[in-house]
Amino acid sequence: MPSMIRTHLFGGPTVETMSTGATHRLPSSTSLELIIVAAAKTAVPKVSAFTSIQWLPNASEARNPFTLYTATDLGGHVHANAATVTLGLSGSVLTAPRTRGVVDLDVNVGDLFSQAARPEDERAYTHKLDLDLVTHWHAFGWTGTDAFLHRVTVVGILDYVATGLPQAGDEVPKGRLFVSDARPAALIIGLSLPITPEVK
Repeated sequence: MPSMIRTHLFGGPTVETMSTGATHRLPSSTSLELIIVAAAKTAVPKVSAFTSIQWLPNASEARNPFTLYTATDLGGHVHANAATVTLGLSGSVLTAPRTRGVVDLDVNVGDLFSQAARPEDERAYTHKLDLDLVTHWHAFGWTGTDAFLHRVTVVGILDYVATGLPQAGDEVPKGRLFVSDARPAALIIGLSLPITPEVK
């Protein structure tokens, strides 16, 4: 899934530079994101297990794409394009046949293993609860069922990282205080390009 991700969808949190007392809001950003997803049906109707790998291939190495802090802020080099992994379950809320093949809607609950973001984190990567509302627009459903385009969809994901992000009062990194909680909502828009045959 080649996609574009918009972070801090509803505006970034307010942070304070402790040395000066100055406050400012962390900006939103838009980046290219590549996502590889594998899913499998479970014994529970309309519930699938999934795993995904997310990667920001063109993220600047001058800052962390998840926390938006620069290398100067963090006191060292930043590998901004490190991949993240999610494992979870997906539940079908609205199936394509119910909308005459136009759209479907799923809810995902996952364990996001991504860059550490809390002051007490002792590892580079930590586990976070990740909640997604996922919709697919079957824009090429009119093509023949044997055509590659038939399974290509336009994907929209409203992503919410519910745990593991800075909260008001956290000093991340040292010298910068979060005045308000991190804003975890992000919007991802892209294309789903199938690379394996459809399982009936």
